[in-house]
Amino acid sequence: MKKFGLIPWLILALIVGTLIGLYAPGWAIRLTETGRILLGNVIKYFIPLIMIFFVAAGIAEFGEDSSKILGVTVGISYVSTIIASVLGAVAAFGLVPAFGIKGGEMVAAVSIGGPFVEINMPPIMDIMSALLFAFIFGVGITWTKNETLKKALVGGRDIIALMIKRVITPLIPFFIAFVFAGLAAKGQVFATASVFAKMLILIVLLQFVWLAIQYGVAGAYSKTNPFKAFKVMIPAYLTAMGTMSSAATMPVSLEQGRKIPGMKKEIADFVMPLCSTVHLSGAAMTITISAITVNFLTTGTLPPIGTLASFIILLGVIEVGAVGVPGGSIMAALGILSTSLGFGEEALALMMTIFMIQDSFGTATNIVGDGAIAMIINKKYGKDIAA
Repeated sequence: MKKFGLIPWLILALIVGTLIGLYAPGWAIRLTETGRILLGNVIKYFIPLIMIFFVAAGIAEFGEDSSKILGVTVGISYVSTIIASVLGAVAAFGLVPAFGIKGGEMVAAVSIGGPFVEINMPPIMDIMSALLFAFIFGVGITWTKNETLKKALVGGRDIIALMIKRVITPLIPFFIAFVFAGLAAKGQVFATASVFAKMLILIVLLQFVWLAIQYGVAGAYSKTNPFKAFKVMIPAYLTAMGTMSSAATMPVSLEQGRKIPGMKKEIADFVMPLCSTVHLSGAAMTITISAITVNFLTTGTLPPIGTLASFIILLGVIEVGAVGVPGGSIMAALGILSTSLGFGEEALALMMTIFMIQDSFGTATNIVGDGAIAMIINKKYGKDIAA
């Protein structure tokens, strides 16, 4: 993997996984499903550990400036999510009525059988608990100036970083291959409903436009070449395409975030894991566009602007705890889709179908956007870190 880099292995994993799903016999598909669940459990087990040691150690190392960095990072993430949703809403209001779409067909769910064996590996705590744990200990160490606990957290971070490099990262291509084998076997790689085609194109194009805006702004502010920074994050984009989970992609996004030109390792170690939890601009944009489209499909009208505005504000808050599970963003948003926009069962089913079709693109946009936020934080606070 070192000789050729991660990108060729990720592309190969996508191709091989798809071919297996399309042409392999049933027992082979079940074998890939066994591998997917096993490797997925291994990756998920590390997520709380990454959150605890990287975020807590980052807060402790930043000292008195940590609360400022935390507040600014979360604030930028929320604003980014809101702006992305508004951008999606403006585009959808202008283009959806011109699509001429009439109803839709659900993507058929095909059973591929369960795994041969399933080994339960429950994480030590859920993601949000780990994040709160990291905040408490990080801020506590800053206040008490407890050097013993600080060294323990930094040492733990070094151990987890080594495990990521030697264990998790080499397993990622296999995990992606297993995921795509299952998607291909279920007919969900190529089979997309015609009614969603134009909207899917709009979503994906707008996500790239949003990434260009994020890196353009971050590059201008940080005086960093945005093209070089974006290029560094491509492996994380491809990994997110396969895992469809910001949390599961965290090991790769963290490694690539450190490689952004001029990036301080301490900044990347703090911002990338944090943003994987609080920054879901790609998913929020998708949900907003999808909600407007589904509202138009089911009622023949666009939602009132005031209603949509309140929905977007709530969506930005709801999405904070939605990472960790593929499709988690839309599952977390179902409540406000029902209460704010009045969606019934049919509309919610359409929303879930649309979101799942593009989930890999939305997740990839979330992850790569984290790098742009890291660039801004690095420019603002990186100078305070000793070289």
